[in-house]
Amino acid sequence: MDNHQVKIKINGKEKPYGNGKKKKKCFKEKVLSQLKEVPIKEDFPEGELPIIIVDESAAAAEKKEDEFEWVLPKEPQKDSKESSENTSYIEDLRQLKKDKAPKVSSPPFGKKKKLAPPSFSKQLLVSIGMAIGIGTCLGFLILAVMNMSGTPVNPEVPVAAPVTNQTNDTPTTPAVSGDGNATIPAQTISVLQAGAFSTAEGANAEIDRLKAAGFPGVAIGSEPTYVFMAVGQNVEGMKQIAGEAQTKGFEPYAKDLALSEKTIDSLTEQDVLLLQEGQVLYKQLTVATALLLQGSSLDASTTDTLGASFEKVAAIQDSELTEAMKEWKASLSGAYENLQSHQASNNTQALWDAQQKLLDATKFFY
Repeated sequence: MDNHQVKIKINGKEKPYGNGKKKKKCFKEKVLSQLKEVPIKEDFPEGELPIIIVDESAAAAEKKEDEFEWVLPKEPQKDSKESSENTSYIEDLRQLKKDKAPKVSSPPFGKKKKLAPPSFSKQLLVSIGMAIGIGTCLGFLILAVMNMSGTPVNPEVPVAAPVTNQTNDTPTTPAVSGDGNATIPAQTISVLQAGAFSTAEGANAEIDRLKAAGFPGVAIGSEPTYVFMAVGQNVEGMKQIAGEAQTKGFEPYAKDLALSEKTIDSLTEQDVLLLQEGQVLYKQLTVATALLLQGSSLDASTTDTLGASFEKVAAIQDSELTEAMKEWKASLSGAYENLQSHQASNNTQALWDAQQKLLDATKFFY
């Protein structure tokens, strides 16, 4: 065993370490240490020195130990300082995330307060309120959609042409008034009186009873208030008409009614003309309807005279009449139309309807 070398492997390459002399010296030192441990007797015969047996297997094992190969990693290991810096950097990032995380505020007294569930009555009221609110919103939404659907795309262009000629009963112009006047002379007419009442309520009740039976009725005057159910030119004719009313439970009274002179002011020229022509038509209509209710008939001359008088009254323009005179003209025209209806159909009820219009015109004279 001349040479002993220690081999070290660095980056995969084997490099010898030391030299044979150093190993040899170490081996000799070891042998000398073993010799010191063996007791030497001084009385050995001359020429007989002790024999020292060296264990070659141990030497071989020691050689193998001396030839141990050190294997180092190819990449140098990072020093502890750099490792500590990396670890510290990671810890800082975690601490930074913790600092950015939202902090949950703890309850003021350290305990979470449990909210009590609302009572059934509160839940019911809230549900009803929500239902009403939702229904109202839906209703407004539907109305808005309907208004949008009915609105034209171009608001400047009308959907339909505007109606220019419209009939309207209410006057579009101020009420007509004039500075003229007319006087209705005193006259006497025959009436069929249904009763006399101290109060207006009693008179109105009797009128309702007459109309329910198919007869006309009008209240005139006060204290007492008279209820008339027919008008004519003589008492005898009124008595004949009363027979039909008596069969239905009424007790009418025929008499003459005197109407005093009456002057009407603030009349237009057409009002004055209507009073002149209308009084003629009024007398002709009362006579004609009374005769027909008595069972008589009208001759041709009477019919022609009635037609001519009505044409004069109808020719007067309503736009130039005062309100009172318009109503009087409407009563006369209605009575004439009812009379014509009776002449065409021989309907007695049409004669009673004509009498109602004539009683309204009589009230104008009273």
